[in-house]
Amino acid sequence: MAKKNPPNRGSWLMAEELLERGDPGFVSELRRINEADRLGTFAAKWLADPRPASRALLLQYLGLPFNAFRHEALLKRLFKLAEKQNDDPVMAKFLVGADRLIRRVRRTRYRYESATREQWTEETLGIPRGTMLPKDPRALRYRDPDSGDMMVSSSVEKQNRMRLFSIHTRHYLRRRVWRYFRTIGKTEPQRYIPAIVDALSQYTDEDVRDGIALLDNWGLMHALFHHSPALLAKSNGWTIAEGHTLAELIPTPIFESLWRAAAAPVISLMKEARCRPVRQAAIHMLRQYHPDALARLPLGELLTLVVHEDIELSELAVQALRRSAALPLLQADDWLKLIDTANPQTLSVLSELMEKYLASNSVTLEQTVRLACSRPIPVARLGLRWLRARTFSSAVDCQALLQLCDAQCQPVRTEILTWIRSVLSHSPYFSTDWVLEMLDSAHDDVRKAGWSWFVAEPRASHDVTLWQRQLESPYDDIKFQLIRLLEGQISLKNPEAVDRSRLAPELIRFLWASVLLNVHRGSRTKPRVIGQILERLKRRPNEAPELLPLLAVSLRSIRGPEWRAGLTGVVQLIDSQPELEALVFQTFPELKLVVTETVHG
Repeated sequence: MAKKNPPNRGSWLMAEELLERGDPGFVSELRRINEADRLGTFAAKWLADPRPASRALLLQYLGLPFNAFRHEALLKRLFKLAEKQNDDPVMAKFLVGADRLIRRVRRTRYRYESATREQWTEETLGIPRGTMLPKDPRALRYRDPDSGDMMVSSSVEKQNRMRLFSIHTRHYLRRRVWRYFRTIGKTEPQRYIPAIVDALSQYTDEDVRDGIALLDNWGLMHALFHHSPALLAKSNGWTIAEGHTLAELIPTPIFESLWRAAAAPVISLMKEARCRPVRQAAIHMLRQYHPDALARLPLGELLTLVVHEDIELSELAVQALRRSAALPLLQADDWLKLIDTANPQTLSVLSELMEKYLASNSVTLEQTVRLACSRPIPVARLGLRWLRARTFSSAVDCQALLQLCDAQCQPVRTEILTWIRSVLSHSPYFSTDWVLEMLDSAHDDVRKAGWSWFVAEPRASHDVTLWQRQLESPYDDIKFQLIRLLEGQISLKNPEAVDRSRLAPELIRFLWASVLLNVHRGSRTKPRVIGQILERLKRRPNEAPELLPLLAVSLRSIRGPEWRAGLTGVVQLIDSQPELEALVFQTFPELKLVVTETVHG
């Protein structure tokens, strides 16, 4: 019986149309096709296509895992043709792709010596079984998600872990790809460094996620660690030489003289590397072979390295920046951009250089405030030092300082607040709005500093308008402190009290209600509020309809002596204001008997 071909999931007509348009969807459509013979024939046509879009799609295809069903013929013919045509970019893709074909795991093997009857275990490295992709996609019970049918997720995950070719072929392929690069290093050295830099910059952190994965990159290890005494090359992969560890691994590249010849390729690799071991190797080679190369870079290039996310590279660039002759040419805006994007570990040095090479009088007040508001401590301290050296000759300047209430560096913010208060208090343009700005801050410590300033500054604490605006504060800590201060005002303990008659009654009731209705906080404040309500009712009985419900809430939310004191106050209120008796009984029906005995008994 004739063998059935596996179902073809892709369409050649669709693929050809997408390729003609240069559509990125071509690669996905091509990987769905599993007609091996037709794929193999297509290789020569695709590689010979001179259009940039077609070339980009070819490199995109080779950058994906080699795990598309029945694509062995396409990959093999592309490889042989590229090798024959000395196509370095395509061969760079094959170097990385071939290295990804093998990923070993640790295995424990049990040993037994029959002569001595001894048994022991050994740890070895080996390739897991069942990693070869089958010819027929039905072997994985795979259903394409684009077909609309239900997808078996375990099959998709399994396919992602599997690769084309047998284990023997994978070993052969990666050795042959590396042989290509080794050959051009010997015969055409001018091509080797650009070609290998292109390949090395394509490895990712996932390719070197641990020590074993690093060793499994046959080409990468040859290119960067070929002469390392810690390594031993075998036909089935790299291993650690006896008596050595991976910690001893330092870059000892093949064709070392070619790396020493020019700094530009090393710098390029350092900038473009997508995995840490390659980047660290480039940094090591730069320090060893070209120690002054970074300092000679154009300032713009050097600054892009200063803000690199890799801390080791960033620190190296900062060291080079110290020696750069162009450093004094940086303007304030350049420094600020650098500070905003730099690696946090380098900010201390950058702040030092900024202070050294940039005159403080060339920095605007807005820029200085921006520095002081920064989160990193070195930058915030630099901004504060420059602010202390300035004079503020207008109300606009003083108003700009209030932006420091939002300073992000909490350890420095305390110093900033103390300094702001001193400067603004002695300013001839003083405004109570400045105090209110601190009292309205979202930061607890800023509000605390603002309250201290409010209490100590007569121009603020005697400003009735400022009192009224504080009564609308959304912050409980400000409300509670206002209650305590109001108690002193009402009892006339403060001889310099604010004119209470000018405080809007509805705002005072708003404050009291806010505190009394706060179930979880303010319990110590409620007895004081009760006293204030009773005192106000004695002076303004016409406000009883609004205040008595608040009083009822307060009495029902406290216990013990405060509750009894409150009841006594209510009885005394009826005694002093008989016209309120009916309204009090209506509000406190449970007190009718007690009040009757107290008043008439």
